[in-house]
Amino acid sequence: MSGSWSDLLPWAEALRCPACGGRLEISPGEASCLGCGATFGEENGLPDLLPPDPHPLVASEKEHYTEKVDFYLRMHATWRGSPFYRHYHARFLEDLRRLPPGSLILETGCGLGNDGLELLRSGYRLVETDVSPGQLAEARRLHREEGFGDRSLHLLADASRLPFADASFDGMLMVASLHHLPDPGRALREARRVIRPGGVLVLGTEPNDWQNRTIYPVGKILLKIARSLTGKAREASETVSEADRLNEGFSAAALSRLLREAGFHRLELKPAGYLSAAVFFASTELSHLLGRNVRLFPLERLAIPLDEALGKLPLLSRYPWHWNAVAA
Repeated sequence: MSGSWSDLLPWAEALRCPACGGRLEISPGEASCLGCGATFGEENGLPDLLPPDPHPLVASEKEHYTEKVDFYLRMHATWRGSPFYRHYHARFLEDLRRLPPGSLILETGCGLGNDGLELLRSGYRLVETDVSPGQLAEARRLHREEGFGDRSLHLLADASRLPFADASFDGMLMVASLHHLPDPGRALREARRVIRPGGVLVLGTEPNDWQNRTIYPVGKILLKIARSLTGKAREASETVSEADRLNEGFSAAALSRLLREAGFHRLELKPAGYLSAAVFFASTELSHLLGRNVRLFPLERLAIPLDEALGKLPLLSRYPWHWNAVAA
């Protein structure tokens, strides 16, 4: 499978119009809806099945993550070596690896495709979507360079209006992307719709909301002071998208409620980082401040066993930095 419309012909029965849900007629250069007549072309060499009337927040996220693709490539090169990042990403991938090899998995908001690559290496088939043509093109390039071009498909799509028929996938993955959506509940209902009976939805490293009211405001003040002392001002838009500024994440109660209202009834929320997450984000901010990569990996590694113990305490289990979740 590849990114051109002609290679999507075998998928014609599974594809749907994101505007009305009608069937699509695919030709080599575009697709058209047999219901509402909407037409869809390509962007950056990728099939573009984004809705013709995108939400302003979706349009903003598309612009941000395409303009900043080089920045995120540099940051991910460091993040992939982080013990915090590796440990908790491995944890949520384990939940998908319960599916039989060869299962078809959808990842929405796939970004640069690094988690999808791990699934491909484990023998799964993969469809990845994102709203950013810049990031999605990098994900496709990565998978092709690693020899998985025949088992991965990439197309532009909005997680809140998925262009797929009901019950198309065995499993679905969303990594740190639910809080980027204007209507998380709608996206979860879409996930429930396209997952087959017996399938699984996995959420990875979704932010908890408590630190946005406590730690982050203090941290921002300290960073502002540090930047004024060093003379190294940084534009907030460099690293923070509009959705990250607007959406604070989810408490345990809020995330559980959203999943249940979407039709998922077997839920497990798993704490993902306490001290190791704090060290990870502190090193990221220090890297921005100093203009070079600051790696505090030994501290992260030491903190992970303690984090695992903290996550088992009834009160503290509600206050991790992030959530991993699995729902069926």
